[in-house]
Amino acid sequence: MRILLPLAEWVLRSSVLILCGAGLLWMMRLKDAAVRLTAWTALLAGSLAIPALTLLLPKVPITVRHADSALIRQAIPVVPDSSFKRLPEPVHAARSASVAGRFDWTGIAVAIYCGVASLLLLRLVVGVVLSRRLLRDSKDTGRTFRESNEVAAPVALGVLRPVVVLPHDWRAWEEAKLNAVLAHERAHVQRHDPVIQMLSAIHRALLWIGPLSWFLHNRIVRTAEEASDNAAVAATQDPAFYAEVLLGFMQRGIRRVNWLGVPMARYGRADRRIRRVLDSMPLSPRIKPWAVAAVMAVTPALTYLVATARPSEAAPQGPARSAPAVPVQTPASPAPAPSAQAAAQAKTPEAPAGKRQEAPVWLNGLGTVSATTVNVTARVDGQLTSVGFVEGGPVEAGQLLASIEVPQFRAQLERAEIQLLEDRKAQNAAAIQADGVAVSEAQRQLAYGQIRAPLAGVAGLRKVDPGNFVHAGDSLVVITQLQPIAVLFSLPEDAVPQVQALLRSGAIPVVEAWGRDMSVRLAVGRLTAIDNEIDRETGTIKLKASFDNKDGGLFPNQFVNARVLLTSR
Repeated sequence: MRILLPLAEWVLRSSVLILCGAGLLWMMRLKDAAVRLTAWTALLAGSLAIPALTLLLPKVPITVRHADSALIRQAIPVVPDSSFKRLPEPVHAARSASVAGRFDWTGIAVAIYCGVASLLLLRLVVGVVLSRRLLRDSKDTGRTFRESNEVAAPVALGVLRPVVVLPHDWRAWEEAKLNAVLAHERAHVQRHDPVIQMLSAIHRALLWIGPLSWFLHNRIVRTAEEASDNAAVAATQDPAFYAEVLLGFMQRGIRRVNWLGVPMARYGRADRRIRRVLDSMPLSPRIKPWAVAAVMAVTPALTYLVATARPSEAAPQGPARSAPAVPVQTPASPAPAPSAQAAAQAKTPEAPAGKRQEAPVWLNGLGTVSATTVNVTARVDGQLTSVGFVEGGPVEAGQLLASIEVPQFRAQLERAEIQLLEDRKAQNAAAIQADGVAVSEAQRQLAYGQIRAPLAGVAGLRKVDPGNFVHAGDSLVVITQLQPIAVLFSLPEDAVPQVQALLRSGAIPVVEAWGRDMSVRLAVGRLTAIDNEIDRETGTIKLKASFDNKDGGLFPNQFVNARVLLTSR
């Protein structure tokens, strides 16, 4: 019991501190994630310092009003012991008491606490060892970061001297992607997030019986990622581009989750994090001095008050008010039967059951608009003489897109036709057949100079201007089909049985595409396909829906919120 009481007091005071701090942050409405991270870190430091502050600092009395003892005595009269006859103790009660005396419940509670805390701390130690091994096996890139085949997403490894480690394929990234990733991870390093999160994990292991210690650790990790996301958005000035980069890493997942580090693709649901990045404005990654000063002024005072507060009973003021006497039931007097009026009041008539209204059941997921695209290329060498499309304009299937001058094939066709006429005068059957093949081949090569649209859609930007000499395989324009158009989206693996059961029944589920803020419905389509495997890294499965897109509400590579109608209930 001597061990549990100080621990329980620490848990209680820490919970009060975290709860008060969270309330203050909610009232202040701080938008800068870096400032909120400073506040959560200050609360962590205050919670860790509570045991020392409680022992060393003078106590602060807190007045607590209690009911007057005279009032209690009037309300519940004291009955002399002589009015009761001591009844013999039941046999089963005596046996229960003897069995309870055999167990040391305090010792069992201490053992359970120490066991769970030890497991959490052991997991933390294993993470430190694995992270040091991974960092040791990583390769030097000659720059300010290292690379490793063991990571699928960027990560800041190390506690006291963290280092940014990138996946082995970082050399294939474009410069903007590399700058965004480095801005995100360097923000972790500059704020010393690895050591802060390790201290938070130790705090959670020591106070694991208090739910608010888990809440604080979650907030520290989540807010650190939000602050680093803001730093990356500020570096790129393009939230949509950074959201695409981040979504790619989150879909790749984290191969090893036991090492201690700050991976870029960790925390929370992908759709909520991507939506926050898209809705955020580029903020300065630096912490504002006035906000830090406010946090540093409020948190120590709140910590001191929580750590040193001691309740004290207030003196009664004024005469005690009389209270109606409460009858005390003795063994000789049975309890009075309830009156008929009380029984009538206790019975309440049941309200008639209303008709149950059916409500739709939806499955929500984050998706991307995907369109069919065709890269139109030249099939012969020659000079591009003309183009027959408008950049960004509609094209029809079979429409002439470009003309390439191919005089060599025209001359080849003329020679083949002349040779065919000569062989027909000579009535040489074998030569006539060979000449016919040569004429057909020359006609086919000549037709390659007229390039036509393979499908209806919208033309992109022109890749080559008229007058230039093009070679076979050179890209001329990209055509994108917008009607119909598809949406690829993901659902949790728990939804697979429900979707499969709906498809096996022969139904074609309705799919709605909504904007990123769920305020506007963009289009309504049908579910057309479900992937054949679950992504083990993310625990989701991909689905495909088709939309007519007659009004052009969906655009290729657009982020949307997709939801599938299961049934009505």
